[in-house]
Amino acid sequence: MPNINIEQTFTLLDKQSYTAREELTMNPDELAELGLVHHIFVELKAENDAQVSCLLLSKSDIPRGSIQLSKRAKDKLGDCPITGLTITKPEYNTILRGIPKVDEIAKPYVKACPTLVRKYSNHVELINPKNGFRVNLTLKEDDTAKPNALYFNRYIMLLLETHATEDDQLIITRARISPQSKPGIHKLIHLGIKRPLTALGNLFIGKRELTLRVGHPYPFDEHQNLCRIHPNVRKLLGMEETDKIVITYNNKEITVPILDIDTEHIAQLIKLNEEDDQLKFIDSHLFIGITALSRNELEIPSIGTSVTVKRSMNSLFLKHLNKLVLPVIALLFTVVQLYKDLSWSIALTVAISLILLPIIIYTTLSEERAKIN
Repeated sequence: MPNINIEQTFTLLDKQSYTAREELTMNPDELAELGLVHHIFVELKAENDAQVSCLLLSKSDIPRGSIQLSKRAKDKLGDCPITGLTITKPEYNTILRGIPKVDEIAKPYVKACPTLVRKYSNHVELINPKNGFRVNLTLKEDDTAKPNALYFNRYIMLLLETHATEDDQLIITRARISPQSKPGIHKLIHLGIKRPLTALGNLFIGKRELTLRVGHPYPFDEHQNLCRIHPNVRKLLGMEETDKIVITYNNKEITVPILDIDTEHIAQLIKLNEEDDQLKFIDSHLFIGITALSRNELEIPSIGTSVTVKRSMNSLFLKHLNKLVLPVIALLFTVVQLYKDLSWSIALTVAISLILLPIIIYTTLSEERAKIN
């Protein structure tokens, strides 16, 4: 789908901002006149064909016809002329919320009319232009869906902090999926091993995923490889402190240990609505504090972006390995004795071992499954 070129050139200001992302700031009146909205990503192109994708913001002290870049965006743009810069905006539109049916609330997709799906594909990003909160959604065509409406549940509304009314509209655009390199032989082998292990992990340990809103961790966490969540959310995931979770955004994922936030001093970590106790409660439970290094690794565009978190099957297997050692040794000892006493064939011995081993593992890990079942 072609993007839209803005028929106006801009001059780059010498002064740069130092936010840790590719960011473009322009005059707010000019932004509105050009039909742009805050917090979308635009392509900035120089006369020498160098270009960079930037998050769009505005400030009143930026002169008309000029733009300010973050240092990271300027570095990616390189040594280019400071005049004649052009902006290409993505295809986007405002949408309204349709109310999903009860049996659709927990589905992994959002119902939408065929026109929206054809225009933006099945993978879209929903943005609240008032606060910059954003969430990726998977769409499913439905001929009964109203035009220009997405049938998402209340949890998505909470993540975006919106009422999704005509006065509080949301922006839909294509999801910014990170490019994936062509899979080499090593990656194919890795995927061939990882997928069966993940399926086994889901069977033996159980699976639970949540979507949380990214925020800053404590300042003293920034040099640590960890994240912070509310203890109630950690319990919902069936995990203990220092267990590892997998955080996913677009096609990227990282595995980090989790620690609880201090529930007695939440306001020091999260910006809470002082006038609404319900919103305080909700915001603290939707929060996940991720360090700048991890946000950069996941290519998270801004605070308020929604990410998916789930239990790390590998770390949970390793954690309970000591529980599995004795039962497995006992199984092997018993099978060997039966092989000797009953004169079983090697094939029969191996077959019985392969049948009993998963049963022993499944039984031993029942306590871990019970945390989420």
